[in-house]
Amino acid sequence: MSQFEYVAVLVSIIVGLALTQILRGVGRMVTTKDGPRPYWVHLVWTFYLFLLIGMFWWWEFSLGTVEWSLAIYIVVIVYATLLFFVSLVIQPSDTQKITSFKDYFYSNRRWIFGLLIAIWLWDFVDTYSKGADHFASLSTEYLVYNASQIVACAIGIKTANERYHEIFSVVFVIYFVTWMYRTFFVMS
Repeated sequence: MSQFEYVAVLVSIIVGLALTQILRGVGRMVTTKDGPRPYWVHLVWTFYLFLLIGMFWWWEFSLGTVEWSLAIYIVVIVYATLLFFVSLVIQPSDTQKITSFKDYFYSNRRWIFGLLIAIWLWDFVDTYSKGADHFASLSTEYLVYNASQIVACAIGIKTANERYHEIFSVVFVIYFVTWMYRTFFVMS
């Protein structure tokens, strides 16, 4: 087993648990007739997290060329753990006390968007951990994209305005899908 394969095992388990949480939550929505009423904005964010977790797993493949250290390993483990935590918040295991995912979403938006802010801040740490030259080599779009995500999530924490969250979720996911396609479509 190579060093990368050894390191990737724990990260893959954590990411797999995050995906399982997302899929289990959506599965409950589909199969439980008397469960909480779905809310489309919540489902858009669930879809976004599914894509984000999948993209992280895809990106992990490129780490086969990284010279591993304990610091880089911890950075990647923390990243995966943040993804797991946000998946727990967006799709909770216990939905018996939830009557509507709309109410759930707005009452838990601080956690959802707070964890997303933590993920995007941690992404800067992760990127920088691969070296200052690597960080400097990234396009301006990377910096603007991450910074705009942080600002938009901070606004999402502050406001319960439904129109903001509707527009934010749709624009965010559309941009993310196009960015993901342009950035990660071809594995090199």
